[in-house]
Amino acid sequence: MGDLLSSLSGAARSLDAITIGLQVVGQNVANAGTAGYSRRVVDYAAVAPTGRRDAGGGVEVLGIRAPRDLLVARQLLEESPLAEREGAVADALGTVEVALGVGGGQSIDERLSAFFDSFGRLADQPTSAVARQEVLTEGASLADAFRRIAARLDEARADAYSGVVSTVDEINVLASRIAELNAGLGAHPPGSGGRMQMTDQLWHTAGELAKLVDIRVVQRGDGAIDITLSDGHALVIGENSYELEASLDGDGHVRLTNLGADVTAAVTAGRLGGLMHVREALLPEFQQHLDTLAAAVVQEVNTLHSAGFDLTGNPGGVFFTPSGAPGAAASMAVDPTLAASPDLVAAASQAVAGDNNTARAIAALRDARVLENGSTTLHDCWANLVYRVGREVDSATDAKADRLATVRQLETLRDQVSGVSMDEEAANLQRLQRAYQANAQFFTVIDRTLEVLMQMVAR
Repeated sequence: MGDLLSSLSGAARSLDAITIGLQVVGQNVANAGTAGYSRRVVDYAAVAPTGRRDAGGGVEVLGIRAPRDLLVARQLLEESPLAEREGAVADALGTVEVALGVGGGQSIDERLSAFFDSFGRLADQPTSAVARQEVLTEGASLADAFRRIAARLDEARADAYSGVVSTVDEINVLASRIAELNAGLGAHPPGSGGRMQMTDQLWHTAGELAKLVDIRVVQRGDGAIDITLSDGHALVIGENSYELEASLDGDGHVRLTNLGADVTAAVTAGRLGGLMHVREALLPEFQQHLDTLAAAVVQEVNTLHSAGFDLTGNPGGVFFTPSGAPGAAASMAVDPTLAASPDLVAAASQAVAGDNNTARAIAALRDARVLENGSTTLHDCWANLVYRVGREVDSATDAKADRLATVRQLETLRDQVSGVSMDEEAANLQRLQRAYQANAQFFTVIDRTLEVLMQMVAR
């Protein structure tokens, strides 16, 4: 009877173990779509026999665990910031590309052509009041186009800075959350469901943080993680988080500080790194290119116009308000005195009625190589700027696609270890269901046998 009771006990223990397995399958299926969730796995072990004639005591649950490949997890934390950086660059420059490529006669390329065409028509009719007014109108439109593009680049820099500030705020929130999770791990014993859940949240939050800034993660022996920037400055150490701060210095450049130390150079990837690259490197380069073009237009036109003569036979003055290269696009404008009197437009190269040489010379600037040591025209300079912006957007878009492909491969490797497979869970469910049915039947047989045996003893 003792062996039968042992068998009954073993069957009951097995039913309990299988029930736990069924609960774990249900938990996995329920959280198949939960971000950061690692599938739960039950570790079973056979209960050892107590003697030579004992088959064993059934099965017992050693514990429930959430498998995780830390090597793949760290590789994901390294690749994600690179993909997010390129995405941030492409997004930030997308609006700039649209602004530069605007059509309908509003682009600088079109306004340059219209401006030089107006001087060509003035050369055909140097005494025409209508032609002179058209020159002033097209000059004002050209200046307006330069100012508009310059303002758009300024707006893009302002938007990038706003993005930097909001991203820094997100980084600080996530870092604080990780510190809280580190602190909360100690409240749950190893192997407990609560600890596994907090560990899932911990690594998921670290992954979200890696999308914003390039980080280094070190796991402690107790399961908590420390997080630093690429140069070693701390964001999270144990239960403490250390804020990142963004500000503008006296020159208008963004400075990132951590515990008072300048960590700007350490931020090269993630959304924050992408926004910093756009604001501090790409947009200033584009602004300089635009100012160089605007300054060249002003200088070349003013030089020829000042050397000519107006309709009254007086020497011509400047056509555009003189300005230096920095800020030339933003301040470009037709000289107010000239704008008020079309007769002051200089079309002649000498004080002779009907002379049109100055107007012809200015019209010829369309194809003149006046930039880059006489190798580039004004139109070429603008085309180079448009191409440069488009190339940066395309390059960032392609790089993002390549990085995302690597991230997806790593995610696939991670999911092979930690992800929930519905097919696998369905197979586990079927296997556990059959095992439960078999053990229940075995339990019933033993129970009936004991019942018969007890009846026989009672007689």
